[in-house]
Amino acid sequence: MADHNTTFIIHPGGTLQGPVRVPGDKSISHRAVMLGALADGETEVHGFLEGEDSLATLRAFRAMGVEVEGPRDGHLRIRGAGLDGLRAPPGPLDLGNSGTSMRLLAGILAAQPFDSVLQGDASLSRRPMARITHPLARMGARIETAPGGTPPLRIHGGRRLQGIDYVMPVASAQVKSCLLLAGLYAEGRTCVTEPAPTRDHTERMLASFGCEVLREAGRICVAGGGRLRATAIEVPGDISSAAFFMVGAAITPGAEVCLTGVGINPTRTGVVNILRAMGASLDIENERMAGGEPVGDIRVRASRLRGIVIPRDQVPLAIDEFPALFIAAACAEGETVLQGAAELRVKESDRIQVMADGLRALGVDARPTDDGMVIRGGRLGGGCVDSHGDHRIAMAFAMAGLRADGIIEIRDCANVATSFPGFVELARHAGLQINVMQSGKGSCTRPTSGTAMERSPREHSPPVITPPVITIDGPGGSGKGTVSRLLARRLGWHFLDSGALYRLVALAARHHDVALDDAAGLARLARNLDVRFEEDSDLDDVCIYLDGREVTGALREESCGEAASQVAALAPVREALLDRQRTFCRPPGLVADGRDMGTVVFPHAALKIFLTASAGERARRRYKQLKDKGMDVRLDSLLREIEARDARDRGRRHAPLKPAPDAVHIDTTSLTVEDVVARILALWRERSARASVPV
Repeated sequence: MADHNTTFIIHPGGTLQGPVRVPGDKSISHRAVMLGALADGETEVHGFLEGEDSLATLRAFRAMGVEVEGPRDGHLRIRGAGLDGLRAPPGPLDLGNSGTSMRLLAGILAAQPFDSVLQGDASLSRRPMARITHPLARMGARIETAPGGTPPLRIHGGRRLQGIDYVMPVASAQVKSCLLLAGLYAEGRTCVTEPAPTRDHTERMLASFGCEVLREAGRICVAGGGRLRATAIEVPGDISSAAFFMVGAAITPGAEVCLTGVGINPTRTGVVNILRAMGASLDIENERMAGGEPVGDIRVRASRLRGIVIPRDQVPLAIDEFPALFIAAACAEGETVLQGAAELRVKESDRIQVMADGLRALGVDARPTDDGMVIRGGRLGGGCVDSHGDHRIAMAFAMAGLRADGIIEIRDCANVATSFPGFVELARHAGLQINVMQSGKGSCTRPTSGTAMERSPREHSPPVITPPVITIDGPGGSGKGTVSRLLARRLGWHFLDSGALYRLVALAARHHDVALDDAAGLARLARNLDVRFEEDSDLDDVCIYLDGREVTGALREESCGEAASQVAALAPVREALLDRQRTFCRPPGLVADGRDMGTVVFPHAALKIFLTASAGERARRRYKQLKDKGMDVRLDSLLREIEARDARDRGRRHAPLKPAPDAVHIDTTSLTVEDVVARILALWRERSARASVPV
C-alpha cells in the first residue's frame, strides 16, 4: 500500500519543449523477466523499467530461485531456470499494485509442482481474477480466490494441464498472455481467440525465445512440451508513459516535444490514432526495429483539438491511455464520446468515475456512462483532484495543469512510481511547473497567495522531509508494546500504541451501546473519538482519557482486548483509524507498535521489525502480568485465548497480522526486553549510517 500523503501541485503557465526520453515499456519489462526466467541459458535485458510493478515481477522470480544480476541502469542479466526449474517460494508472493504480474504469473504457477499464493496491495486485492481463473480451471488448474473472485490467489501445484481452445468474451492482453504461458506446460495445443486485437508483446517475445507461435485471424496458439532459448531483449520506451507528454504538448500553446525511442507496436498505437483523429500535429520519425518490436521517435506540436466519437476498434489499442486522452478531450472543441470501454472500471481504480469526478472538479462537463464517457471541452479551472492512488490518473491531471487557469492539487500520487519512476523530474525538466508536497489524506485544501505552494519549482523549494518511522509488529504477548515504548524513549521519538486505539473503539462501543458487529456504527465512533494521551512521569507510564475520563486501567482488561480484536477485523474501522495513526508521525521520528504498522499504516518505514514468541511463552508472560495485579486467571485459559486471537488476527480479510516482506524477524522467547531493544538500536544505527539519517 502506497503512502497516501504524496500530493502533486501543478501551477498554471508551464509548457513542454525539447527531447524527452520516457522509461522502458512496463509490459515488455514484465515479459522479459518472465520468459528470461523460464528460458535455458542467460538472457540480457536492456532498458528494463525500474518501477514498482516490474520490480514486483523480478522479486517474485528471485523468490522462486532464479538468479538475476541488476537492475543496474536498466540492465538485467537473468540466468534462466528453464520451464521446470522454478522452486517453491518461502511464502506468499506479494505483487504490490501489479495486475499484470498477478495475472501472467498465475498462468505459469498453475502448472508448477508446488503450491503458491499471489497477493497484492489494497487496490490489487479488489481487482477481478475470475477472467483468468475460469479458463485456467478448464485447463485443469486449481486456484482459490477470495469471495467475489478477487486476490489473494491460492494456486495448488501438481496439476496436469490440458490445452484448450478459448474464445475470450472480452479483449484482454493479460488474459491472453496468462493462457499462452500456461499453454507452454499443457499437453497438446492451447489456442486463444480474441474479439478485438490487443497488445501482442507476449506472442512476439515468445517467438524471439524460440517458441513456435501460430497466429491467424485473431487466433493465437502455442504447443506444450517445448523449450525456451535465452536471448537479448531491448526494451523500448513505454508509449503509455509517452502518452502523457503527447497530450501535454498537443493541448499547450507553443509546445513541441520529441519523444525518442518509443515502442510503436501497432497493437499499442491507439493513442496515436485517436489524437490524430482529434487533429493533433503528430509525426513518427526514425522508425526501426529493436528486439522484435517496432520503435520510433514521436514528435508532437501544439494543436487545435476537436471532439470526436472514438472508434470502437481503437479502444483495446488505447485502454491504458484513456486517462490522458480524457484530458485531451477536455481541451478540445466540441464533444468527445467514448463507448465500449467498460474495462476501465476495473483498472487500478474505476477510471471512468474517478476521471469524471476529477474533470468536474476542474469545471469540465464530463458525464460517465456504463462503458465510457461523454466530455464537452471547454475551460479548465484550478481545483483539487483525488487520484485514488491510480498512477495514470495522477499523471493525466498533472498534464491538465498546462491548460488550467489555476493551481491543480492532485492527492494520493505515490503510486506514480509503479509505472513511471522519475516522472516529476522529467516533466519539470520539460517545462511543467510541478511541486511535490507531503500532506494529510483528508479533504483537499486550496493554497492561498504567498504560500510555499505558490512558488515556482524553478525556485528550488527545499523538499519536505518525512520523519523516520520504526514499525514493530507482532502478536499479543511478543513484547512489542514494552519494547516500542522503551525504544522510543531511548531515541527521543514519539510513540504510537495502535492497539490502544482499537481498544478505545471497543470501549467507546461499550459506553455508547454499539454492537461489535456494527461496522458502520463503530467506524463513526472511530472517526470521532475524543481521546487524550498524557505522559505520567511519576508512574513512568501514559494515562489515556476517553471523553474526558481516564480509562487506562479499563483498556488493559482482558475483555477489552478480546473486543478490540473483533473490532480490528472490520475494514471500515481500520480505514477510519488510518489517518489518525499516521498523524503520530512527527519530527524527530516515530516508533509504531501494532499488527499492521509495517504492512499498511507505514509501508515505507525506515526499519520494520516483526517480534514473535511461542504461544506458551506469551501465555506465561500474560499470566505473570495479571497475577502481579492480583487477578485470578488460569494459564490454560490464557493460552487458548492467545491462540484464538492469533488465528483471528492472521485470518482476518483486512490487514491481517503478517510480517512485511522487508521486516526483520526477532524471536523474543528467550530474550530480555533489554536484549531486544539493544538489537533494534543496533539495526537502526547500521541502517541510518548507510542512509545518512540522523539517529
